[in-house]
Amino acid sequence: MNPRWRLILAALAFAGWVSYLGYAAAVKSRDPIVSHAQASAAHAAVVADVAGPDEPVEVKEQGKLWGDGPGGKVEVVNLADARGYAGPGKYLLYLERRHNSWLLVGQQRSPGTDLSGVGKPLVYPWTDDVRKQEEKLRK
Repeated sequence: MNPRWRLILAALAFAGWVSYLGYAAAVKSRDPIVSHAQASAAHAAVVADVAGPDEPVEVKEQGKLWGDGPGGKVEVVNLADARGYAGPGKYLLYLERRHNSWLLVGQQRSPGTDLSGVGKPLVYPWTDDVRKQEEKLRK
């Protein structure tokens, strides 16, 4: 094969690869990645209507994903401290029961990860991508 044709073929392959990377970046989901460690430490996972960080959340019966989670209006003690809240709507909450109240599960230690400065628990807006991640975690 002529060196000129090899150069043209290599340039076409490179342009195709760069085009694919651009396409993959354009269609990538911008939803948060659900923490597996946070999910495994939770006593229950619920989808709740959150009106505000300082208000009780509404958990409907179909919003209980797994575990012995709360139903109806319930107060989540540390919801105001959570990261990921972007306004009223449905959110995935990983909860644990402490005494007579419900708390969001905080971030958990993972091997090789220092969480000393992280602290705040996470909530996830209930989107199709988050729903698919949660379904994978339950398997």
